[in-house]
Amino acid sequence: MSKNMPENFIKEEVERLYDRIRAKIEHEDNLVNQRIMWMITLQGLLFIAYGFSLSAEATSLSVSSSDKMSFISTLTILRQAMVALGVGSSFATLLGVIAAHRAIRDDEHTLRRGQDNSKSDLKTFPNPIGRRVTNIIGMICGLAFPFLGGVVWMWIGRLLPNPLIVVIALVLIFVMGIVIWPFIDFK
Repeated sequence: MSKNMPENFIKEEVERLYDRIRAKIEHEDNLVNQRIMWMITLQGLLFIAYGFSLSAEATSLSVSSSDKMSFISTLTILRQAMVALGVGSSFATLLGVIAAHRAIRDDEHTLRRGQDNSKSDLKTFPNPIGRRVTNIIGMICGLAFPFLGGVVWMWIGRLLPNPLIVVIALVLIFVMGIVIWPFIDFK
């Protein structure tokens, strides 16, 4: 046996570890994409249904008053259900996206610990998620879609105050997120 054998073995192990972590990160990133796409699809269908309910209400003006009250009552319940489903799906998507981003951060920390503790070639591998700033902006964008979806449905359902207040709050939350995110350690 040559002396290079253990060194080559360590290098192969390090490469497998990097590849495994990179594959896990890609998997989590694909899950974020799938969750957001499902949410966007559902939200689109809900918006269309909500628009049809507005049209149905407008056409109900020609219906007799006794049938009209029952129809409006049913339409109100339907709209409340659409708002609840919109808010609920946004919240569920937000939780799924947060879980995926935490898994990505955990994998990145695992790789970093391996780089710090290793005398091997692991330090020569690039960061599997790219530059930290770019990744943070991408994470915030992935979190913003479900958050904004929930806000829009809450506004439609009249569960929120003046839209200007909501926009100001969103901007403040976004800025605080950008400032605070790099300092949060999700261990």
